Amino acid sequence: RRRRAWGGGGLAEGSLGRIAGGGLSTESGPGDVAGLDAELGRFVEAGCTIAELSLQNMFVVSGGRLNLPELRLVEPVTRRHALAYTAHGPLGTNFMDAAHIELHRAVCGAMIEAAGALGATRLVVHGGVWTHPLGETDLAPLRALEVESLTRLADHAARHGVTLALENLPPLPSIPFTHDAFGIAAQVAAVDHPAVGATLDIGHAYMMATAKQQDLAATLAAMSPHIVHIHVQDQYGRPDTVRTWGKAEKLAYGTGDLHAPPGWGDTPFEALLPALQPRQGTTVIMELAGHFMHHATKAVAETRRLAGLIGTA
Repeated sequence: RRRRAWGGGGLAEGSLGRIAGGGLSTESGPGDVAGLDAELGRFVEAGCTIAELSLQNMFVVSGGRLNLPELRLVEPVTRRHALAYTAHGPLGTNFMDAAHIELHRAVCGAMIEAAGALGATRLVVHGGVWTHPLGETDLAPLRALEVESLTRLADHAARHGVTLALENLPPLPSIPFTHDAFGIAAQVAAVDHPAVGATLDIGHAYMMATAKQQDLAATLAAMSPHIVHIHVQDQYGRPDTVRTWGKAEKLAYGTGDLHAPPGWGDTPFEALLPALQPRQGTTVIMELAGHFMHHATKAVAETRRLAGLIGTA
């Protein structure tokens, strides 16, 4: 499997080396190995050099253990394509959920093993979530629990060639309370391990900055030195507070976490990206919603252009 570089004039001089490449995240359904194969082929045709394997949609882990029969079906599919890989872990991972902490750790440990076996260099891990307002006295031990969990898993990840990438989440009805970008930066800094970094989802940061009346550029600056992975997506930074029916209406109103192609929202990419100084070898994924995938080729080309702006200020 020969992997192609994301060069050819697409990346500006300041981004060379800092950005390893980029592409799209998979949307194939659980157990649809043939669909995954076809999807990865389309990603190559669209110009991707990296695909993000949505492990949360695969049967590669069972009960907190690696599920070898399914993994053995997926492995030859990923090897068949001229792509490098990142991976996304379960949406339900929550290292601030004390009641189920050992299960969260076991599942993440198995996801690390699956990611490593499939050649993924990053495993996106969702930042912690809590369900009701907490004062510092109650919140501090939960933050410490997340740091402890990531610290315990860091060496395991490094042995499998994987970097854990803690992602900033958006304020949504299903995510009542979570870290803002400053909080993610503080957690990664507290872990202080080379196999743990941050995933910056620019759309999520936009929504959170709007909700908390923060300066968006300042929030990204806090995360910047910890970034190992970036999710690009476009939206309007508006909370999901308008009653709408269906995905088209959400786009019409510009509310919620849209994951739309670049240019469909008003995210100020050109103003924000040049100031970012992520770690060397950072990967960039256009996390495009499945219902927009018919725009994949143009979205990949635009993501490549935007990646070329990173670190050029």
